[in-house]
Amino acid sequence: MTIDSEVLSEAYSILKQYIPQKDRQEAADNLMSVMVDYLDDSELKEFGRTDAALGRAFKEYAGDAEDDYDEDYDE
Repeated sequence: MTIDSEVLSEAYSILKQYIPQKDRQEAADNLMSVMVDYLDDSELKEFGRTDAALGRAFKEYAGDAEDDYDEDYDE
C-alpha cells in the first residue's frame, strides 16, 4: 500500500482540529514516527510542510538520521 503525502496532509489537517493545541506536537511526533516506515525522505519532507508541528517532528527525525550517519561514519 502506498500513501499519497498530499492525501495524508489533508487528513492530518482535518483531524488536528480535534486535537487540543497542547497535544498537537506529541501527535505530530507520533505520526511522523509511523510515517517514516511508509514515506521516503522527500515525501516526509513534503508532509512536514503541512504545519509547524509536523515541521518540527520532521526536523527531529532528520536530525536523528544525521546523527545515525555520523555514528556510522565514525566507526
